[in-house]
Amino acid sequence: MGLFNWGDLTIGRMPLRETFVATESGGDARGLDLAGQESYPPLTRAQVIARHDGINSLTPGQAIPVTFTDKPERNGYYAVKTASSTYTEYLGEVATADWKVSLDRIGSDAETDLQSRLTGAVRLNDFALTGERWHAPPIGHYGYYTGATNPTTMSRTGADGTITVYRTVPANTSPRWGCLPTAYLAGRVRVTTTGGQEVYGTDVPLAATGWSLTNGLINVTWSATGGGTLDVQSYTGGAYQTKPWTVFAGSTIQVTAWDGATLLRNDPEMVILRLTKGLSPGRLTLDLTLRRGSRTVEGYMQRGTQADLLKVQLNTAEAFVDTSAQGYLTATNDDADGNRFACGSARTFVAPANGGVQKNTTTAMDFWLGVSSTGGGGVTLNGNPGFETNVTGWTANGGTAVRVTTPVKVGVGAAQFTPNGVAQFPSIESAGFAVTTGTAYRATAWIRCATARNVDLNINWFNNAAAYLSTSTVTNAVLANTWTFYDGNVTAPANAVTATVSPTVPNFPPATDVIVVDEVRVRLPVASGDAATDLRNMYIAAMPEAVYGVRR
Repeated sequence: MGLFNWGDLTIGRMPLRETFVATESGGDARGLDLAGQESYPPLTRAQVIARHDGINSLTPGQAIPVTFTDKPERNGYYAVKTASSTYTEYLGEVATADWKVSLDRIGSDAETDLQSRLTGAVRLNDFALTGERWHAPPIGHYGYYTGATNPTTMSRTGADGTITVYRTVPANTSPRWGCLPTAYLAGRVRVTTTGGQEVYGTDVPLAATGWSLTNGLINVTWSATGGGTLDVQSYTGGAYQTKPWTVFAGSTIQVTAWDGATLLRNDPEMVILRLTKGLSPGRLTLDLTLRRGSRTVEGYMQRGTQADLLKVQLNTAEAFVDTSAQGYLTATNDDADGNRFACGSARTFVAPANGGVQKNTTTAMDFWLGVSSTGGGGVTLNGNPGFETNVTGWTANGGTAVRVTTPVKVGVGAAQFTPNGVAQFPSIESAGFAVTTGTAYRATAWIRCATARNVDLNINWFNNAAAYLSTSTVTNAVLANTWTFYDGNVTAPANAVTATVSPTVPNFPPATDVIVVDEVRVRLPVASGDAATDLRNMYIAAMPEAVYGVRR
């Protein structure tokens, strides 16, 4: 309202025109009564309707931040007593919402703790998992307190800024924290509808198309890609990166559009969006849950008719190792954005060929979707990791190396290395790449050998004079003619400036110990908390949260 020199009043997440009058009362409770009008013009009609619906959706007893531009002394946390709005429209020319809100003051941020009451529930699961208790307050919070036992922390950077996620939150604890009311909404979960209009409550109209569900780390929307897909976009590398997932309501029924959408919960810390699709007969419902600070969106599908296949799978297939028996899947290779898809379920599921979650005969299925993210750090440091067209940039030490088209693990090429039968540590070695002393790196590769034996994945370190310093090794005992995935973290030693990566057949191997290697990569590691198993564990113990204001 700056154009008209009005201040801004924010009640919860709703922006309103600041009123001249704020009626307060004392006694047993300090009350605040506000009244005002929102109008089109100057607002759009959609904005007026959204604010009208938002006022009427305020819940008695709900603790919310309230902030003023011209009366900042009134900023604080308040509990809703009553709220109402009258909508008037004059033949499409003028629309108004005359609103009234009655609040009880809880206090300013200096005298008020926000208490997150977290359930102690862990999802029932088929994998004997206890999960990881975690919690993410707003970006601007301070003084996080859990009693005598402190949680650990990690940071996740999203479109709204960097949010702190508390991990291993002590059991039977309701964390307390402070937050300026003006900072409370940073990092919130929110829903927008057609035209990008934020939705302020639950009992409000929501279009079946054009909606978006986001927390700054994940943005979920419905896309026309692939005939209709759930686009789960992850914020990495400074932008949202798309990842479309196809939804199946039966063995031959792909969901291409939804018939209806509604909100079951719409709070800054958690939103639940329900989508409905008619099956003729019966229906499919898909509940999508997003939490503040989460890198995954949670889903629950239900068929209102006989049991059939339910499935969520990548629209474009990506390579993965089938770890569904452990409750999750993740890609074996980074995509172009440095991310690897991650998904899973609390219950036993089948891994579809594209990657995803599938139950063959069921009426309900839970799942989670996201990415294991390294962002820009996921970029491969060594050249030609997949040998798709040649072995350029690689050197055969104590043997010979050629490109082959079979066997191949990923793509259309791999490198075959044959020891000369004389060398002690024959290897196929990459060209050098820059590293930083003390930095951790992640080394991965697919390796198979003609015989059963130990094969090493070595990272060789060199100083600024190209003099050899030392070697870090990731080793495995491989079965004959069986692809084995290597994955390990290594740290650059003092004075290291460059490094090479070299699959190695150690200890004077005979010429018959031929190895084939594919997707040999060195990159920065996934941060603790963002690995696929971490995301799985956080899903298992994702705790519903209710926020209350209490005197400090």
